[in-house]
Amino acid sequence: MNALDVGFVIPLPVEAKPLLQQLTSGKTYKKASREIYTGILFGKKVSIIISGCGKIKAAAATQLLIDTFPAKAYIHYGTAGALSGQLKIGDIVVATEVIEYDVIELFPQKMPPPRHKITPLINKSEITNDSIFSLVWGTIASGDEDIISTKRKRQLNRLYKGLSVDWESAGFALTCELNKVPGYIFRGVSDHAYEHTAMEYQKNQRMAIQNIINLLARLLTL
Repeated sequence: MNALDVGFVIPLPVEAKPLLQQLTSGKTYKKASREIYTGILFGKKVSIIISGCGKIKAAAATQLLIDTFPAKAYIHYGTAGALSGQLKIGDIVVATEVIEYDVIELFPQKMPPPRHKITPLINKSEITNDSIFSLVWGTIASGDEDIISTKRKRQLNRLYKGLSVDWESAGFALTCELNKVPGYIFRGVSDHAYEHTAMEYQKNQRMAIQNIINLLARLLTL
């Protein structure tokens, strides 16, 4: 099988929907209790899989996509909570590193959490952003935990200097790393990872994802 251009790993159906609506010449395949969509998107041959929430599901979906529909590169996107005061709602974090902060190794000796380095798909000098949202390059903290308190948010930011937090990025990043394939991560800020997260997420989720879709349309047609 000839390699596709891009494989997308997306956590939730609501996050994948705007991308799937633009897919042409689409086909659907069922494998390992999942659906994989293929077709043409922004002039590229692509595959799309919806992973579900969490690192394990993200890793499993990424591996399935790599094995079933090899691609030249893989992209993971979704929403995120802001850990840094540098971010505002709607901004997009372009990952340069993912810290798997919920891996706590205490014996035979205490070890820091795993870090997964990422070479971004784009650099600051390669794109002009005339949108109302900002592109911010940096570290994502990833772990299977909802961050809904200011105290916990500040703790994670202090310990790991992360810009944003989400559940799935670490699983995607590690799987791409193990398979030695290019993997890129974009996370749209939907909330401030504090006491009002649930309300903010409901209000801003669609806009945060649409900002990413608009960015991808530009990147994939360059």
